[in-house]
Amino acid sequence: MKRNTLILLVLAAIGGALIYYLEIKPGKPRDEKPDETRPAFSFAREEITGVTVTRGGKPVTLENQNGKWVITQPVNAAADESALNSLVGDVVSARIEREFAAPGDLKEYGLADPAVKLEIKLKNGQTRRVELGAKDVVGSSAYARIDGAQNIAMLPASVLTSADKSLDDLRDRSVLGATQFELSSLKVTNESGGFEIARQESEWLLKSPVQGPAEESAVSSLLGDLTSAKATEIVSETADDLAKYGLDKSKLGLTVKLATGAERSVSIGSKADDKFYAKVSDRPQIFKVEQAFLDNLNTKLADLRSKEIVKLDRENLKTISIRNPNGTLVAENKDGKWVVTAPADKKDKEAQSFKIFTPFESKASEVLDKPSAAIAAKLARPAVEVRLTDKNGKTTIVKISAADGDDCYVRVEGRGGIYKLSKTMLESLSFKMDEAVQ
Repeated sequence: MKRNTLILLVLAAIGGALIYYLEIKPGKPRDEKPDETRPAFSFAREEITGVTVTRGGKPVTLENQNGKWVITQPVNAAADESALNSLVGDVVSARIEREFAAPGDLKEYGLADPAVKLEIKLKNGQTRRVELGAKDVVGSSAYARIDGAQNIAMLPASVLTSADKSLDDLRDRSVLGATQFELSSLKVTNESGGFEIARQESEWLLKSPVQGPAEESAVSSLLGDLTSAKATEIVSETADDLAKYGLDKSKLGLTVKLATGAERSVSIGSKADDKFYAKVSDRPQIFKVEQAFLDNLNTKLADLRSKEIVKLDRENLKTISIRNPNGTLVAENKDGKWVVTAPADKKDKEAQSFKIFTPFESKASEVLDKPSAAIAAKLARPAVEVRLTDKNGKTTIVKISAADGDDCYVRVEGRGGIYKLSKTMLESLSFKMDEAVQ
């Protein structure tokens, strides 16, 4: 290869590299068109004090009052925060994708009789207006006129989608109007008599008709379903005739207490087709709820009861004593190791924690409030007795009956109800002393 040719090839390579690193790599591809869109509005979300949505000639006026959206016309009601936040967010972030002079006939663009009209009131006293027509053939944009301009602007279709809402779509149809995390107690009146649960610190407890720990997952599921339930239809804005809806003598419903101390009740009335009339104590409206709401109210107490025998916090335990047909094992927590203190011939050896704690991970298949005399007799002379003492000196006593077929029964002193379990728990705790130490 000639020297001049080699020099030209080297220079071409260097030039290509410079073009790549200085022009192409840092920015956009040279053939990509620059963003020619522009913001439709210059105001921020925080500047909006009110919105009027007119759809089908029916205006709905909403105001932002102390950070909460409320409907002021044609009714006074709470607004659906999610729907309003979506609408406001789409408006303030909208960009004009294209703009062109409006022809004489606006029917083609759906603007002769706009599908939706928006009036947006701002803190500075200004009112901005948007008329929204049809979507384009692709469906990604909507034709619009802003503040009465002659030109037609192309806005994202999401603005039309968020604004094209009826009164029922814009109002808050939440039955309880609270999240499960705002509740401190729940009392249900149902076909079985009902139940009451209450939050104690971070746990839910059964308060009536029995007392005891509740099954956290079951409670969470129930509260989640109840607090997410929405009215399917508002049938009356006033409660002038409760008897008409079977709400004058309601025997089915719930009462919740909020963490703020407020109390709210939901009453269920008569059936209407496949739904039911209902009313909330602090709202005048009569509405309908789905059958699923009643199904949740008719949750059985047994489904909410904790099937966990004891909630073990090993770090907070000081000693454990297990008396079984082969003797008594006592172990003490010493820096996370369980050191045997009895029997004497096993003293200072380390207990096998899986042997003494794993059986307590078993869950009951049933909780009996009225055990038979035979079950009571078995528990009067338990086959195994366990004492769990925490670092505060509190002792929990667990008594386990002899086998009854494939089952055994467990009583935790000071707690109502007898737990029915597989006899596997009994067999696991009936170890020989040699089997429980390392």
